[in-house]
This record gives sequence, C-alpha cells and structure tokens, in this order.
Amino acid sequence: MGKISTGLVVFLLIFCCSMSPSLAAGPFDHRSIKKDIQSLSTKQSATTLDNTPFTVLKEKMKSIKKDNGMRLMGEVYEQEPNDYPHQADYIRLDDIVLGTFWWEEDLDMYHLYMDETQDTYIYGTTLTTLNNLGYLLFTPEGEPIYPDEFLEDGSDKLLIYYSLPPGSYYLAATDLNEFGGDGVYGLTAFTGEEPTDNVYRIYGKDRHETAIEISKVGWPDGAETVVLARDTTFPDALAGAPLAYQKDAPILLNPKDHLHDKVKERIAELGAENVIILGGKGAISPNVEKQLKTNGINVLRIGGVTRYETAANIARELGDYEQAVIAYGGNFPDALSIAPYAASNGIPILLSPKDALADETKEALKTVTDTIIVGGKSVISDQVEKQLSQTNPVRISGTDRYETSVHIAEHLEMPGDIITVATGQNFADALTGSVLAAKYYEPIILVEKKSVPKPVRNFISEHGTWYFTILGGEGAVSEKVAGELNGL
Repeated sequence: MGKISTGLVVFLLIFCCSMSPSLAAGPFDHRSIKKDIQSLSTKQSATTLDNTPFTVLKEKMKSIKKDNGMRLMGEVYEQEPNDYPHQADYIRLDDIVLGTFWWEEDLDMYHLYMDETQDTYIYGTTLTTLNNLGYLLFTPEGEPIYPDEFLEDGSDKLLIYYSLPPGSYYLAATDLNEFGGDGVYGLTAFTGEEPTDNVYRIYGKDRHETAIEISKVGWPDGAETVVLARDTTFPDALAGAPLAYQKDAPILLNPKDHLHDKVKERIAELGAENVIILGGKGAISPNVEKQLKTNGINVLRIGGVTRYETAANIARELGDYEQAVIAYGGNFPDALSIAPYAASNGIPILLSPKDALADETKEALKTVTDTIIVGGKSVISDQVEKQLSQTNPVRISGTDRYETSVHIAEHLEMPGDIITVATGQNFADALTGSVLAAKYYEPIILVEKKSVPKPVRNFISEHGTWYFTILGGEGAVSEKVAGELNGL
C-alpha cells in the first residue's frame, strides 16, 4: 500500500476542516455509535481525490467475490456477524478492508491495534453513491475518538489522527444513507511514515519465544484460553489449529517435563484462565499439568494412544462438522499448510498413515460428507482415497511441500496479496503461527531456509503479493530469503 507523500498531506490539509481531538462518553449501542459518526463535521472539497489509496480500494471493490462464507483477512473481507466489539474482525495497519452493507441498519466493527504512538490515516470509500460510508474510531470503553482533520469528497473520505497513542481501537463503519442493498465499501488505515520494506518478521531467540512473540502480535489484549503443545515433536499438535482458532487461543510450545518459565510468564500476561494441553502424558507430563493447576489455571488435556486418536479427539472437541481435512500423520508440512484455511472454516484436521485409514479416523469421519486430502500419493495412497469414496474426496498436492503449500492456497482461493511465510523444514513456527494466519485468513506458504522455491516465486508474481509476514528468526528463514521476498 502506497503511503501519503508529504506533498499530498499538505495538499489535503488545505481542504481539511480542523477539529480538536476530543472524547465523548457513550456506550457501545448502535444508535449511539451512528450518532457519533454522523456528528463528524464535513467540508466538501472541490478537488477529486484520485490518489493511489482510493484507486487501489476502488479496483479491489470491483473485483470483490461475494461469498457469505468467505473471510479473506489480509485483503480483509468482513465476516458477519461483526456488529459488536466481541465479534469485531481483526485488522492491521495497511490491510485493505472490503465490506458489504447487507441491510439498511448494518454496522460493522473492526479491531485495530497500534503498538506505538504515530500519525494515522484512515481512508474510506464506497463502490456506488447509493451508499454513504461513515466510520470512526472508538476506545474499548465505547468512547468515540474524533479525528484531528477530516476530508470528504463525494464517497471518498479521509480521517487523520495525529499522534494516536498505542493500544486497541475499534473502527465502526455504517451506511449513513441507510440504503444497504449489498453495497460494497473499502477501508484502509496506515501511518504517515514511509515503509522501509514489505517484510515483517516475528521471532524470538528460540521456538518457545517465537511462539510467545506470535501470541503478542495476535492477542495483544490477552486471551482466556491458551493451547499448549510439545516443543520438539509435531504429531499431537498437527490437528490443533482449528480448536485453537475456535477458542481464540494462541498456541504456545512447552518442554515435556516442566512448565517453561517464559511460557508461564506469558500465560499470566495473557490473563488466561484455561489451558488446553494437546497430547498424552508422554508428550507433556502430569508435572506440567500440576504446575498449571497450582497457578489457578483450568486444564483440559486432549490426547490419545496414537496421533490419529489425538486428532480424532480434537475433532470431537470442535463439535459438529460435515467436512474434514485428511493429512499424512508421519510429517508436518501439508497439515500445517492447510491449517489456516481449516481453522478459519471450522474444519477438523484428521491424520492418516499412508496406506490405510486408522480406526479412530474412520470413526471421526462418520458424519462427514466432504473431505480434502492434502499431499500426493506418496504420503496418502490411492487406497486411502478409495476408503474415502463416500466423502467426495478432493486431493490437493504438488511435486514437493513447497508447491503443495502454493496449490493449497490457490485451490482454496485464499488471498495471495498478503501471505504468511514459514520454513518448510521444521514444524514449530508454522504450527504456532497457523492460528495467527487464520485470524487474518492468510495462507501459509513454505520456503527453504536459504532460497525461495520456484513455485513460490511464481505464486507471488501471479498474485501480486506485496506484504510478507515471516515466522521465525534467521535460523529458520534466512535474511537472504527475506531480501528476496522484499525485492519480488
């Protein structure tokens, strides 16, 4: 996303109506919110705003895919219901939000987190003049935050907040014309600072701290529940992303025999009351469970005699489902590549050996009408596919794990303009980052430590990818790869 140049800011301010920043008390009810939005003083500018941000928004809105079930976070397609703060869709600076006014009184809310004080610009526009987009920032307490400057030109609007403090905010949007009619609108928030690159790396000194840093990005306001997985083995945790997403819980990694000090500290910081342990006592010992309970945490363990039973038990915890993912239980890449899609759509990930479905998996498939097999015939054989014949199996695969991750994103029509990148050679970072990617409906695309595979390069080129979130430090994804991504 292009930023406002200094000249453009000066140009816009000539036409702006200056306003003193102020707060007005008010609860989070729709009438109050709409009244606050309508109270913005407006001053029409005779100059047409044809700059890059509006142009990008207009083009995105023209190509929007209407699908009630689709939540494309990153290029953010709103997901209803999002009428109240607890339903708000998470967005980040530079996200392109594409929403729809499904009915006349529709009000949509987005959760925006600022990690430092900075000037913030919020653009908004509608596809047609039948709708009149109104929007405003609110504090978590429901108080409106009026902008320092406001510009309106037809359906194009700009709110400017100078030195907006760090913290959580809610961006509320409504149709001031009360027309609704499935009208499409676009919003984007960004800072006035020029970007240094289009790569954002989340990392810590090891896999435990990387998971913690991921939780800070995705759950800045805390979480009631944390999912705890073993740090050195993947089988029990492979199927955990959909459950973690359902619980709005970060995944943290822990050793077998004791509660890691940093993990203990992060659970306290999150204010978590519940911890879900993935795996049996051989994965995470009863001593860890005891330490958690001593700290006043409610503990639920989901495990099984085998990885297949653990995955089936996780699926049972999700509740009713009619679709399932079938992934190879002997390795991690394919299951983790589809995890963001499965998680955000409430689809369990079930595991299978190469040549025959496990009994536990068969049992978990009794209510399933559709399955997605991830991986080629070398990991999930034709025989397994035949066993799934009553569940309309669809196979997604590639020549290797990197191409498979690309094909998953393409086949499932996940957005390609903003993606999450992880190493294909270790499970830890992709596992803990899968729920974060699901929150923003971004695909996880796998790369090698020191190079960007050709299928990934092609994907980036074809989809116009412009922003990358890298999971893990340079030991997982080298600075050379980060530089390649930044230059593509």
